[in-house]
Amino acid sequence: MTPAKHKDAHDYAPVAVPICGDDGEHPLVESLVGVSAIADSVSPEPAQPYLEVIAPATLPEGYTFEAEANGHAFTVRVPVGGVEVGQKFSVPFLPGSNGYTGCAIPRSSVPVGHWKDGLCDCFRLGVIHPVVWNACFFPFLLLGQVMHRLKLTWLGGEGNYTDRSVTTFTVLAIIAAVHFCTSWVLYFTSIWFFILGALGDSEAELEESQNLANLRSLLNFSFAVLLVVIMARARCRIRSRYGIPERTCHGCEDCCCAFWCTCCTISQMARHTADYENYPATCCGETGLSPNAPSIV
Repeated sequence: MTPAKHKDAHDYAPVAVPICGDDGEHPLVESLVGVSAIADSVSPEPAQPYLEVIAPATLPEGYTFEAEANGHAFTVRVPVGGVEVGQKFSVPFLPGSNGYTGCAIPRSSVPVGHWKDGLCDCFRLGVIHPVVWNACFFPFLLLGQVMHRLKLTWLGGEGNYTDRSVTTFTVLAIIAAVHFCTSWVLYFTSIWFFILGALGDSEAELEESQNLANLRSLLNFSFAVLLVVIMARARCRIRSRYGIPERTCHGCEDCCCAFWCTCCTISQMARHTADYENYPATCCGETGLSPNAPSIV
């Protein structure tokens, strides 16, 4: 398919081809015959080529997404006025030595404008899928994998692989390990003091057991708050990047989902940013995907 011709004047400025005389000055043309003669004697510059893109979703003006034509990826910016889902619009490109022609298609399989599946579709990939187990028992690990795919810092900020984001999964994995080990150490220690206090009828040891149990509860609460905050920020980044609007709880949907539906929310984020249908998932690893799995975000 050849590059699409420019049609919508309001989308991009037309290409101007100057008409000059022999001395470089613009001559005064007083007849159609003169215009025709000058036009025939001047070799016009080639017009800017365009590619035709089909909008993957209803997107606002200025929104950008990745598209691909003949194996070459490039960034598409939505023109003035925005586009509707399925609408065709033209974008300019420079062929150069690595040029390409034809119709551009969305490069990523990540849906734009909506989530890939529902919040409660946790078992869509199977009950024993690694995403399900990580979401339930090791949410920090799964969240670290999702944020590493998105190149976010461990606090949910924008980053890249040349700075802090390279440690995103590592930092969250360390947090998960500290939480897991500390929580269980406090649990077994409090049980030990309770047994000693009960057998020896010692009020001091029973009180120490209660203090350790309270400390463990405080620790778990603190880590839960941290998880909710980071998850809400990451979810907000995903919605912003892929133009996903809030459906309910406008203004606080990300926080509500992260707080009330932690496991479902994090597994939905994981499914949205990975091609689990074609590439197997792993419980560990920076991306949570097999080594040969391509990045789709």
